[in-house]
Amino acid sequence: MNTTMDSHSSEPRSSTASPTGKARPGAAAAGEGSATRRRILQIALSLMSQRGVDGTSMRDLASACDLNVASLYHYFPSKRELLEAVLVEHGFLPVNTSNPDPRKYDDIDTPLGQLLADTMVSMFEVEDFVRLMVGEAIRAETTARAVGLDLFTTFQASIEGWITEHRPDLAERAGAGPVARMLSAMVVGVFIEHASGAIGDGSEDVIALSLQRAREAAAILPPPPG
Repeated sequence: MNTTMDSHSSEPRSSTASPTGKARPGAAAAGEGSATRRRILQIALSLMSQRGVDGTSMRDLASACDLNVASLYHYFPSKRELLEAVLVEHGFLPVNTSNPDPRKYDDIDTPLGQLLADTMVSMFEVEDFVRLMVGEAIRAETTARAVGLDLFTTFQASIEGWITEHRPDLAERAGAGPVARMLSAMVVGVFIEHASGAIGDGSEDVIALSLQRAREAAAILPPPPG
C-alpha cells in the first residue's frame, strides 16, 4: 500500500457524524470518497488490531500514514472520533438504524429470526475486531468503553424500534425496551460463549451457530396466531 501523501492537503474541512448520528463540529473530512481519509482508517484498523486501542497513539498513526500529527488531527480531532470512524467505515456496527433491513436466510421463517440471524452473522464476520473491542473494554480502556457504550445504545435502540414496528405484541406484553435488552444480551452472550470456547472447539460453523440460536430465540418468542 502506498502511504505517501502531501501533508498540506487542500481538501475542505467539514463536519462528520458519529455512529450515534451527532455532528462532530470541526472534524475534517473530504467526504466519503476521500482516499486519504480511507487510507488513514485502514491503517488505523491494522494498528489497533495489532496493538489495541490504547497502544495506538495518534502520533504513531500519523507516522504510519506519512502525515504530521497536525494533518491527522485535521481529519480526526480525537482518538474517539477516529475509532468511531473506523467502526462505521468497516461496517462494525451491524445495526445502526431504527429500521434494520436484515439479510434473508432460507431456513429462517420468521422476521425476528431473520433479524437475529443477520445480527449475529454480521458480528462474526468481524470477529477479530469485536474481540479487540471487548478486550479493551474489559481492560477499562476509556476510549473503547465510551465508543462501546455508544454502539450498544444505538444497537439496542434499533432493536427496540424494530420490535415496536414489527412485533407490537411483544411491546404490549413486556415492553419493547426489556425485550430489546434481553435479545441484545443473548446476541452478546452467544459471541462470548463462542469466543471462550464454551460452545465447540472454536472450529464450528459460526453461520450455522447463528442460525440455530436465531431459530431458538424466535421459537421462544413466536408471533401471535392468525
